[in-house]
Amino acid sequence: MSDAYYSFGLEGQSHFMRPAAEIQGEIVEPFFESEGWHYDRDYFERIPALYQNRRPTALAGLEIVGVVMGFIGTCFAKKVFDEVYERTLKRPIGAQLDKLLRTIDMAQGKVIEYRDIIYLEDIDLVVVIRAFASKDCGSDLQRQVMQAHRVAHSYIEHNGRKAAIHCHKIVDGEISSEPELFSTLEEIKKNERTKTREIWRK
Repeated sequence: MSDAYYSFGLEGQSHFMRPAAEIQGEIVEPFFESEGWHYDRDYFERIPALYQNRRPTALAGLEIVGVVMGFIGTCFAKKVFDEVYERTLKRPIGAQLDKLLRTIDMAQGKVIEYRDIIYLEDIDLVVVIRAFASKDCGSDLQRQVMQAHRVAHSYIEHNGRKAAIHCHKIVDGEISSEPELFSTLEEIKKNERTKTREIWRK
């Protein structure tokens, strides 16, 4: 079994952050205690594409309560990717989100964004899968996230690396086959803020 790095991230208001961190420690972190996983926050902070402004800022989306992020560092090489895919498939993402949705006070129409972020070290490429979980979403979000990684992997195989970040969204169960292209995670934030301003102008 090849080694892989991992870390976590959260964004949101205080009423979201505390329960999100507690549920992460209770449900997700024990999964990574198995052989072959190495927690290393510094590993991800050294990657330019994963730069984010750490200062607290309001989330750009009008409906987003908070963002849960999972980071994994591995390689694109097919054998390694398949091996890591099978291991990441078993992560309790669905259980984590289900408990979080039951725990926090969330108004109708609000959502939690889940970002699965995999850095493919050998081709210096970040794949970001963005999914949106609401009170009425099912646990099949985990299956959709893993399928989205398959879509992202297939795109890279056929088209190569097009930017530092390939970002695929899952909206209403539909996975975007063509990635949005970005240079950094911070650029994704700025892009969302621009879209929000455009919505307010209408």
